[in-house]
Amino acid sequence: VSAEKVVAQVDREFRFMMSQLHTGLHILNALVYQRFEGALVTGVQMAADGTARIDFDLPEADNNDLRRLEPELNTLISDGLQVNAVYLDAAELAREPGVVRSRSVAPPSQDDGTTRIIEIVGLDRQACGGTHLSKTSQSAPLRILKIENKGQHNRRIRIGLVR
Repeated sequence: VSAEKVVAQVDREFRFMMSQLHTGLHILNALVYQRFEGALVTGVQMAADGTARIDFDLPEADNNDLRRLEPELNTLISDGLQVNAVYLDAAELAREPGVVRSRSVAPPSQDDGTTRIIEIVGLDRQACGGTHLSKTSQSAPLRILKIENKGQHNRRIRIGLVR
């Protein structure tokens, strides 16, 4: 048996960028969910260049209506809303419709069977296992870079941090 030492180090700058993108995606998800009749997420990807994409099941949405979400997205960022993590057991999770927003990915559960919920106070609650800011105002503003139709139902929104 070999006793090798492994050293890991968190890249704080990269993690902070990912936290900004991830929190911004939560805000955008909340706006789309509220404005477009509970549209579900069909995919998400964040990139090392400070951009991200989120796909929604939005067959009837007008791309211009989606573009118009950018000012509100940035207002919610600058408002400094508190971001908290809470944990719900299966019964509580079942009683809270809309807390699970992904069409294909089940929320990660903890060892005790609870599910982590990210709450942006006054805006949204949804299941998530990712990394987030503690206040929305810790993020740089976001720009909607592009909106694409991806198949019959999917609408992709590309965002980027404004630096």
